[in-house]
Amino acid sequence: MLRGLVALFLLSAVFVFQTIRVSRQIAQIGASLGDTVTLTCNVTGHKNVSIYWYKLNYGDIIQTVASTGLHRVTLKAEFYSPRYSIIRAGHVYYLSIRNVRKEDEAIYVCEAITANKPAFINVTHLAVTGHQNQKSVYVKQISETTSVPLGTEITLQCSLTLLEKNKAADRCAAERSVFWFKPGSQSNPGVMFAARNVCETEAGRSCSYKLSKTIQNPSDAGIYHCAVVTCGEILFGEGTTVELGGW
Repeated sequence: MLRGLVALFLLSAVFVFQTIRVSRQIAQIGASLGDTVTLTCNVTGHKNVSIYWYKLNYGDIIQTVASTGLHRVTLKAEFYSPRYSIIRAGHVYYLSIRNVRKEDEAIYVCEAITANKPAFINVTHLAVTGHQNQKSVYVKQISETTSVPLGTEITLQCSLTLLEKNKAADRCAAERSVFWFKPGSQSNPGVMFAARNVCETEAGRSCSYKLSKTIQNPSDAGIYHCAVVTCGEILFGEGTTVELGGW
């Protein structure tokens, strides 16, 4: 079994290199230092798919960023950081890199495997420039830290705000998806919560989203982030810390 998995991995790696070198359909994405970049992998039409994300550094050094297993996506150890996150929305996987750095510049590959055979591959080249752009849309979470006893229902809230009139963002309003997730540890995987894609309150160019959750056990404590999928990218809140207290 182990030998078969190793062989499959090596076959996948060779396939990645060959595909990159002959493919002319490499998407180009530019980002500035400090930006958030979102890469997508659409597996619509494929069943029982395993997903692998690779990072190909200059010099042909290939790293596995993430892979699927047991119906969830797991970031590899060297990418297990708040800067990296993956969200699945239907048949689309989103890989987001926050606070982009120069070392993030590379070719990123999404490979889908069915029945031990590569089904398709998406290749994206990320180029990083040395200045930081001013965003016109941002997400802010309400309440940075809250302390509650077990059994308490909490309401998490985040708001999406347009800093200026943005026609493209307005057109994407009907297609927004909102998720909440709590990163775990390598021994305790993270948890994702679906949220209502309904604007609870709207004032001018700001829209608020909420999630109610009962803190039932100590593992429910942690940092909860909201993520708003809009216009082909994911915007993250800074996180709300839930602590246990008031015993």
